[in-house]
Amino acid sequence: MKATAALTLLLALATLPLAAKPTTPRTATQRAAEEADANGPLSQSVWGICAVNAKGDTLAWLNASRRMVPASNMKLITTGAALLTFGGDYTYKTRFATDGEVQDSVLIGNLYIVGGGDPMIGNLFSYLPSTEVTFRSWFKVLRSNGIKHITGDIVGDGSYFDAIQRHTDWSVEDVATRDGVVPSGLTWRGKMKDTIPDGPYPAALHFLEWLRTDSTLTVAGCAREGTADSLVTLGEVKSRPLRSLVRTANCQSDNFIAETLAKSIGMRYAGDDEYMVIPAALRKSLSPIGLAAASGRMRFADGSGLSRKNYISPSFMVRYLLAMMGSKVYRDFFASLPCAGQKNTTLSNRMPNAPGELKDRIHMKSGSMNGINCLSGYIVPGDGDPSKTIAFSILSNNSIEQARVVYQQIDALLETLANENR
Repeated sequence: MKATAALTLLLALATLPLAAKPTTPRTATQRAAEEADANGPLSQSVWGICAVNAKGDTLAWLNASRRMVPASNMKLITTGAALLTFGGDYTYKTRFATDGEVQDSVLIGNLYIVGGGDPMIGNLFSYLPSTEVTFRSWFKVLRSNGIKHITGDIVGDGSYFDAIQRHTDWSVEDVATRDGVVPSGLTWRGKMKDTIPDGPYPAALHFLEWLRTDSTLTVAGCAREGTADSLVTLGEVKSRPLRSLVRTANCQSDNFIAETLAKSIGMRYAGDDEYMVIPAALRKSLSPIGLAAASGRMRFADGSGLSRKNYISPSFMVRYLLAMMGSKVYRDFFASLPCAGQKNTTLSNRMPNAPGELKDRIHMKSGSMNGINCLSGYIVPGDGDPSKTIAFSILSNNSIEQARVVYQQIDALLETLANENR
């Protein structure tokens, strides 16, 4: 964003209220919101809408100061905070080391796979790297050291994240699925009903099985988990850059990546990945955009939005989105948001009857759980003028209607809003 546009945005942010209601906008979207509040599925729920353009003009404001459960809209906060903290080039590193030595192509001792938190190890989803791609990059490290035989074991060390592998706020239904897996430093993201559970041990076990069937390297020992104080590093493998990880997290609503980012932020600011320190770390990570103090009036409980103890208002979400527009990482943050109706994302079925040109201008994140339907993001203007970009947030809780019916009314509101900067 150019300096003059950034200055205009900062001035707009300074006057944007966090709690007080502004003068009621006289827009088509405001009228549509008031009608939705009186009739239809949203009238039977606790909901709010806030929409403000980059010049500071309020286009819609209804129950905007009400704090609600954002579901996966929480990922917008987490992914942006991670970019602000680490930058888009940041990578997670999986280190390979030994407690022995290499002699004449033989590793005399154990091979340690020391996880650094890479959230993309496994084959659970099609958007994860294939087992072949992952393990060939690992094997390349061994081959570069001339290793053809290992006399000891393959040891998986997942202690980089060493907090208890659970979240007390998550429902039993979520914890029992892959949506509720808490990351370790070295987690294999395996398929459902896999006889090998998630955790640090399976990554080493799967690698050993792959080596025995797909390479010329032999291993005398077994696969197990463990740590060691004194190791000799053989090499490392980097994850995809953070800008790619946050795009996957937002486009696929990947809880595992989001929790990895939250834990990483906790490690950076509090030296710990316990969930009790992560909310304060998330707030501190918003300091570069001036929202550390304002975020204290919201409640952060996790990184993915699975917790029903996250509470964010539409007005705070919009203020956050506008602040991100003036940040150094906005390009990567914006690129992480899918368009309405975009294939192979959580938005593939949204706004099915809207014109393609209009859908292409709406970049947003969905969030849904039982009774919860949320959308927040940006609407870029048809003429490309950045000052007309709209930041919006529509949060709906406690709905008793079917989700598809609520979607239809929210999508209609979005179409009306998109016509405000056509």
